[in-house]
Amino acid sequence: MKKAALTFCTFLASVVFCWSQTFPASANEPETLFQGDVNHSFYIAPSLLLTHWQERSGLMVGGKAAWVMNHRFGIGLSGYGLVSRNNIGEIAETNNAFLQAGYGGAYFEYTPQPSRLLHLSFPVLIGMGGAAYTNNALGNNTSGSYSYEVYDTDTFFVLEPGVQAELNLARFMRLGLGVSYRFAQGVDLPKSTDKDMSAPAVSLIFKFGKF
Repeated sequence: MKKAALTFCTFLASVVFCWSQTFPASANEPETLFQGDVNHSFYIAPSLLLTHWQERSGLMVGGKAAWVMNHRFGIGLSGYGLVSRNNIGEIAETNNAFLQAGYGGAYFEYTPQPSRLLHLSFPVLIGMGGAAYTNNALGNNTSGSYSYEVYDTDTFFVLEPGVQAELNLARFMRLGLGVSYRFAQGVDLPKSTDKDMSAPAVSLIFKFGKF
């Protein structure tokens, strides 16, 4: 009996030893991208964007909202809409057709040294865009509401990487000036191509939040 018990204990000890070698104590703690305590913050950022659509200058208004981890990695949403007049000429026997356009999607940002007074960040937007040909740039005022006739519409994929310089104005506010390039893919409109919808941009960003 004692011999059987000793044999069992020896076998059990061997199993535990082999198990511990196969699965070290640290295996109970899964590997993660962000090790240790993770700091969480956020911001919202109204923005102005000066770019080109169909080789014509266009002013866009929009913004972004992001959740920030460890002051460096931002994940959120961003979007812009064209607010300036963009006359693209005659469309199917109709004079003075205008381009309406906008895009938005997921937003990612990396800021290597956020605590410096002046620093850089590297944003990228991945999403979808939409465009339409209409008979008026901003709509016709009819009975207090704005409306316009739509001739053609389309949606397309958008990828916009960039870089921006940011100035820490206060603990809750930053001012940024950025440059980016919008890559459009899948445009299918009579007078518009991927090249027409792709263009560089200059942006002015006001960030408000907890940094």
